[in-house]
Amino acid sequence: MTDGRRGDVLSPESFVQVVRTRSAVRKYTTDPIEDDVLEELLDAMLSAPTGSNAQAWSFVVVRDPSALRRLRAFSPGLVGKPQVVVVACVDGSRLDQASHDGAPELCVTMAVNTLLLTAHAYGIGACPVTSFRSGVLRVLLALPDEIEPVFMVPLGYPAGERQMSERRPRSEVISYEVCGQHTPAVGP
Repeated sequence: MTDGRRGDVLSPESFVQVVRTRSAVRKYTTDPIEDDVLEELLDAMLSAPTGSNAQAWSFVVVRDPSALRRLRAFSPGLVGKPQVVVVACVDGSRLDQASHDGAPELCVTMAVNTLLLTAHAYGIGACPVTSFRSGVLRVLLALPDEIEPVFMVPLGYPAGERQMSERRPRSEVISYEVCGQHTPAVGP
């Protein structure tokens, strides 16, 4: 239901529930991800914020079982047997010299986070991976020089219960007005 004042598609509470319950999933069932669901995940990923609307990203979706085996062989961080891996890359051809100060990686990171949250909303497990042999990945995926892999995102239906990781307490990581002030000021 939409709230005309905010334009919400779902309640804020529902969205926050998705954000708070997402966790890294590294064990997957053999159930395939349906084509229409995968397309929804990819479309959501492409709606992520991007600096100056450069959209300096490129994604390779790998579903072929033999290609997935090759990716796992050269990616120590890619554990389990996902049904799909999305390789998220910076597309250097979309950048000018002024925009090379970390913004492209940030854009790719926001797209990957959107993918992670959307996958969780669909009941699909995922885990961002940065431990891979970039040079081998370039060859396996025929990446041109201007395309630089940043993340791999394995996707699959979780095998077993999701395990939430422990988080640092708010009082340790949130300050108000100045660093170290851990209680908010009262009133305006």
